[in-house]
Amino acid sequence: MKKIAVIVLACFFAAAAAFSCDRHQEAPLLELLDETLEMKETYKGYFQKRIAVLEDVLAEQVDPEQVYNIRKRMATAYRTHSFDSTLKCLLANRWLAIKSKDIHKKAETDFMLVEVYTMAGYHVEAGDILDRYSAETVPENLLKSYYDAAHCFYGETMAYTSSDEIYAEKGAKRDNLRDILLKMIPERTLEWYDLKREEAESVRDTVMAREYASKMTECTEVNTPDYARACYFYANTFVDAIKREEWLIRSAIADVMCATNDYASLNEISRILFERGDIDRAFRYVADHCMTDALAYNGKLRAWQISQFFPEIEQAYQDKHLRQTKRMAMMIFIAVLLLALLLFLLLFIFKRQQIMDSMRKKLQESYMQIDERNRELTDINNRLVTLNSQMQEADKVKQEYIALFLGILSENISKTRQYRHHVLKAIRQGNTKSLEQEIELLPSMDDDIQEFYKMFDETFVNLYPDFVDKFNELLADGAAIVPKGDDILTPELRIFALIKLGISDSSKIASLLHYSANTIYNYRAKIKNKARGSRSEFEEAVRNIG
Repeated sequence: MKKIAVIVLACFFAAAAAFSCDRHQEAPLLELLDETLEMKETYKGYFQKRIAVLEDVLAEQVDPEQVYNIRKRMATAYRTHSFDSTLKCLLANRWLAIKSKDIHKKAETDFMLVEVYTMAGYHVEAGDILDRYSAETVPENLLKSYYDAAHCFYGETMAYTSSDEIYAEKGAKRDNLRDILLKMIPERTLEWYDLKREEAESVRDTVMAREYASKMTECTEVNTPDYARACYFYANTFVDAIKREEWLIRSAIADVMCATNDYASLNEISRILFERGDIDRAFRYVADHCMTDALAYNGKLRAWQISQFFPEIEQAYQDKHLRQTKRMAMMIFIAVLLLALLLFLLLFIFKRQQIMDSMRKKLQESYMQIDERNRELTDINNRLVTLNSQMQEADKVKQEYIALFLGILSENISKTRQYRHHVLKAIRQGNTKSLEQEIELLPSMDDDIQEFYKMFDETFVNLYPDFVDKFNELLADGAAIVPKGDDILTPELRIFALIKLGISDSSKIASLLHYSANTIYNYRAKIKNKARGSRSEFEEAVRNIG
């Protein structure tokens, strides 16, 4: 029965694979583009922060010259992001130039307006502004700006003429303006390579056009607006679809990172993916990004270009999902049949499994009971071992100190008996004077105490030879206690040695060591303050030494 269940599951997954949609192998650059698009709002946030800084600076300015320059910078920043915002900045500058009667600034702003209107598809407005000027009336220092604007206007509008004659006329004007500009700008700059690329394309010299476009990508910083534009032109010099797609993706990534809304690269990538059959990604790029960004930019040209192929992609996307829906319905029908058979098999297996589970449960309970008993026995054994160890240690301490106590007691009895006989003899003989002198010459009580300390130290260290080292390990760095001279233990060590032996009452320790209770308390507090760990657990740690 298990083999039948496996066969049913294999049939189900085979059917799912048969009806699944084709998946295209994703190139690393496409994956990077998807990741970058997911971060699009973050990059737009960075752009808005830069604009907000300029707006704050602008709000603080009263000098017309500074106001004009800041708005000019804002217009340049907005140029590929928002047509309305760019237009607002430039028209405000134009009004400021008219108000201040600054012909130079008015002409400079008009030339910027020509390029903005042209790229947004407002060719009539751009042409009206350009017709107000001529090369003879423009100030010499603005001639290049004038030629740039005129070159942009004729280069863009020639592609949208319906007459071959007008197309040729505008093309000639564009070529003438390009030749003039090539003489005005330094060689081997980005603008120079761009014009040379255009010149090569106008004579259909693909090799040189690719060479100049490649130079454009080399002399620009990666992921900047200029880099995006250079990659786009470089991509269009390739016939090979793979190379063209690669550089279009690089261009699109740069556009996204620069918060550009007016772009062409992602549109071209969508077309390529659509033709290759990757309809889902093509539709996502166009619907979620290209059209949305074009509407956000609010120019006429880019939205019109997208609308030329968007319906075709949208229809293909809907057709594909309709086919997927039908396939899914077929898969569901097959799945229901297979699941019905599988359910029957599972019921049979379930009944048998219940019997096995019941037996297994009983065995497991028996194992758990045995394991519990083993743990209890182990715990009891561990406690017995600990108690035995403590008893052995206590016995050893008792033996050592009982022997010491008996030895001292016996020695004191012998000395007392001898001294008693000596004193009685002196009294009977009437030699009290010599007896007084003899008593005065006896050793002081301090010597007896020192002798007691020595005997205690030797006995304790004999019991716990590594006590001092272990005790110092409980103290902070630099706080170790080291006995000096002939001393085996210091007063502090003797106090904690008694604590180790189980005597923790300060008054008892004071009585044994012939110190005051206050002295014992101070010693204990001082050592605890030097503890490496918790002060409250220090004495317990001392008791556990050994």
